[in-house]
Amino acid sequence: MLDKFLEDYIDTLYQNSNLDMKNERLNLYSKRDYYELLKPVIETIKNHKDYSIQELRENLYKKSGLEESVKNFINQKEMCSGLVFTYGTPSFQETVVIGNRQEVSLDDNNHFVPSFFNMTTDTIVDLASVTKVYTSLSIFKLVSLGLINLDDEVVKYAPQFTNLKGVKIFDLLTFKTNLQTARIDQVTSYEEGEKLLFEAKVSPLPLNKNPYSDIGAMVLKYVIEGSSQMNYYDFLSKYILEPLQMTDTHVIVPNYKLDRTINTMGGVKYYKDGNVDIDNRGYLGLVHDPKARVLTVNGDLPGHAGLFSTTRDMSKLAKGMIDGKIIDSDLLREMATNRTGKPYLEDDKVKYLQYLGSLCYSKNPRLEDSEVFHALSGRTLGSGGFVGTQLTVDPINELYFFMAGNKPHNRLIYIDETRKNEVITLESGKKIVKLPNGQEVIDA
Repeated sequence: MLDKFLEDYIDTLYQNSNLDMKNERLNLYSKRDYYELLKPVIETIKNHKDYSIQELRENLYKKSGLEESVKNFINQKEMCSGLVFTYGTPSFQETVVIGNRQEVSLDDNNHFVPSFFNMTTDTIVDLASVTKVYTSLSIFKLVSLGLINLDDEVVKYAPQFTNLKGVKIFDLLTFKTNLQTARIDQVTSYEEGEKLLFEAKVSPLPLNKNPYSDIGAMVLKYVIEGSSQMNYYDFLSKYILEPLQMTDTHVIVPNYKLDRTINTMGGVKYYKDGNVDIDNRGYLGLVHDPKARVLTVNGDLPGHAGLFSTTRDMSKLAKGMIDGKIIDSDLLREMATNRTGKPYLEDDKVKYLQYLGSLCYSKNPRLEDSEVFHALSGRTLGSGGFVGTQLTVDPINELYFFMAGNKPHNRLIYIDETRKNEVITLESGKKIVKLPNGQEVIDA
């Protein structure tokens, strides 16, 4: 009976993995792969027939070595200061917490000193580019409310963008049109940053260059506001945060919550000329993304980054997506549909452009390049953030995963290509770089 169930279950998983997949994305995960993946589950069930479901889960968790792997990643390799992640289904959730949300702070002389605080299940993290998922959901919510059409021009709702006549909402949502602005991250005021963004113009994308960009999502924030006649964060609150009871998701983290918020300061950039930039501008609740730092000054939420949240709230978001509480299954399917990815030849080798849906990732045929695990359904969407966040939602198999790390804190976050030979890998797997002043920094 168990063998028959397993066969049927694997058939279902296999069919789900190929939903909406074509050509190079078909059969990325074989039935044999599924049998290997589920072998420990079957063995555990057969050997412990008297176990409850909870006992089976605990047994499998220990067998998986998951916690040991994460501890190695954090404690030995020190790839980030700490990690909290959660995964589950609409009826089950597991959360794992390892390491610290903070390792250093600034003293009165503006010097870094040791200052350790543990990650916890309710740590508030910088979502970084995972914010784009909210922007995409908001656009589709506006479609479902009948307030916009994806074929509408951007300027219909955001006339400030005078250079974008003819550009459709769909074009920016799906990375079809590449935009260019002056360096918003280098200005010092909200007004200057917004002025540069309003001057965005279409820029042809070079052949076979990955199309992922922040600018389209930044523009779509104004489409959301213009069509709804609401501040973007207020729109999110009304249609996503409040219905799902997400009480820990903010642009500006309230003062009384700062004592459980990660600190991303201390990130090191090492340039070709030997110059080193260390981010000492950080304080609790300051978003890491430099463009978002400019554009959240007035408490406004940009479309590409800027939100803070917790694993608990992100679980509620994922479950809400799976249950159709934000947008219906047809629109969620549109969101996850590949719009950009394709194979191409370079130096007689097959390579792939990024497989992107609507401000999110879809399955890439190369697993090492894929934000979405191949075993999941073809309608799974993924989103990753620079600071160490990652969200995966599989609405067909009803699974989700959210990871919250603190990669920039007290770590090397950029090194010029010409200096990568200076990276030393220790026996533990930890990577370090010695800076010109003799300081050693961990490479994240």
